[in-house]
Amino acid sequence: MEHLAKRLMSLNQTFMGIVAYELKKRHITIPQAIVLDTIKDRAKTIGDISKAVDLSYSTVSGIIDRLERQELVERFRDVSDKRVVFVRMTEKCLAFHSTDPFMSPDFFQEIFKGMTKEEEDRIVDSLSILQNYLEEHVKLNV
Repeated sequence: MEHLAKRLMSLNQTFMGIVAYELKKRHITIPQAIVLDTIKDRAKTIGDISKAVDLSYSTVSGIIDRLERQELVERFRDVSDKRVVFVRMTEKCLAFHSTDPFMSPDFFQEIFKGMTKEEEDRIVDSLSILQNYLEEHVKLNV
């Protein structure tokens, strides 16, 4: 089992390296990308974002400040309750999100273009088994 753990850690490091490299080219950090992913479908309050990404309110607020300076998000007040402030993607961010190759499902298709259907199926099956074991572990330890 030790080799499985080492392989998983290595795979995670490689994958996160690719993600970090691509995000760095776009001047976005991994935490910023996680926050952007949280609000891609609808505006949320900083408190809602904080809960969704499991980071403190102050940390998320700082991330939002930096994204605002990059003109990727904007804050706006609720029309019915001016005390409530929401965060949403700007038009600039939405355009970037819809046109950037890294944000496209085709990005990973390009990475795995030499993989056969059989290899893909074996990997998907293996990852499903792994996910099931990990989810069972979480259930037993919560």
